[in-house]
Amino acid sequence: MPRKTPTRPYHHGDLKRALLEASLELLREEGVDALTVAEVGRRVGVSSAAPYKHFADRQALLRALATEGNRQLGEALVAATRGSTDPLEAFRLSGVAYIRWAAENPALYRIATDPTYIDYTSTEHEVEAPESLKGSLETFWPELAALVRSGAALPAAHPLIQQLRGRALAQGMASLFVSGVFASLGVTTADAERMARAVTGEDVPATPRRSPPPRSR
Repeated sequence: MPRKTPTRPYHHGDLKRALLEASLELLREEGVDALTVAEVGRRVGVSSAAPYKHFADRQALLRALATEGNRQLGEALVAATRGSTDPLEAFRLSGVAYIRWAAENPALYRIATDPTYIDYTSTEHEVEAPESLKGSLETFWPELAALVRSGAALPAAHPLIQQLRGRALAQGMASLFVSGVFASLGVTTADAERMARAVTGEDVPATPRRSPPPRSR
């Protein structure tokens, strides 16, 4: 059986980054089940032992992908809210960006939000939050957990509960795209932003659609 050739020959440089890029490529093409340290190394074109110097096993590779996924998601949220000084509007815009990013990166989204690979209690993030999102991106999860565990009252108007409501909406919409529910209904990723804008309170105008071809008789 002929030996497979690497899909992206590696040249001396940042091997860890090259392995991570190959992992993202493999994830997009074949899904998480195809992801192994050995296969990623083969794609990069290095010796079978080389990748293990950076990722001891598959779990380590998945944790690195979760970190990368959260970095990319964080950058998408920051870009979407750039220039917005109103915290409520910035939060809404970040929700739209969250849903869109998840719909466009379903496999990476699953890893990036899996508590097996990320620490929800951490307040350290790859991307610095803009002023309008300070707190909501950085300390939300540990603060919410502390509030709930304390047994204190949970009024609907509490800032953490309001934010949880928005996050639950965004993550629910994201999950409907990622799980394939919308795809099974003929709703595509291209519609993610329009739907996200609508469920976060914006009146979204109609968009021209090509009429389906007439049925042949």
